[in-house]
Amino acid sequence: MNRKKKLSSDHPLRKLFAKAVDFGFAMYPAEKDGVDEYIQDQILCEFIHIDSLCRIKDSAGSPLEDIADLLAEGDVRLHASDFTKEFTVHKHIGDYTLFMLGMFPMALAGRKGKEFLLGRLVIPGSSMYQQYLLQGQRSYSLASEFTDHDLFRKLAANFLLYRNVLEFAGIFLDSTKNRDYHRAKKIIAEMD
Repeated sequence: MNRKKKLSSDHPLRKLFAKAVDFGFAMYPAEKDGVDEYIQDQILCEFIHIDSLCRIKDSAGSPLEDIADLLAEGDVRLHASDFTKEFTVHKHIGDYTLFMLGMFPMALAGRKGKEFLLGRLVIPGSSMYQQYLLQGQRSYSLASEFTDHDLFRKLAANFLLYRNVLEFAGIFLDSTKNRDYHRAKKIIAEMD
């Protein structure tokens, strides 16, 4: 199995992401308290590797992209083998939706998702943007029940605030001349 390499602590992209996140928090002040490091390490540094965007796979090994499919895969009553898998899927949904809403909101514009359940509420084929807003916050809330309670509760409670921080971080990154970042951004933006 081909595993992606983690960015070293002194990697230029990691340093660039730290500056971008600082810029995002400066432009849109929000409670940092570990969230800034989480956004840098767990979202930006992870999703720079394209394979991380679709890391959750179904039983056949096919990558899952749609929120409805991810929710089914992460539900112990349906496909998840245990609660660790459920946590992993909800953390991923929270991270992925925050990343896409903050960094690539235009990629979601006009796209429809499958019908999915939000708790007990059925959301019929709403826009992907709406689904990501609703489910990202909910998934972080569910993840908080498993581990890192305070961090995931903050991410859930302030989801829109952190989306705005990421949007400003994206503006900062777009203004740079970093080839690695712009190459990764182009690949992600072209994904359907």
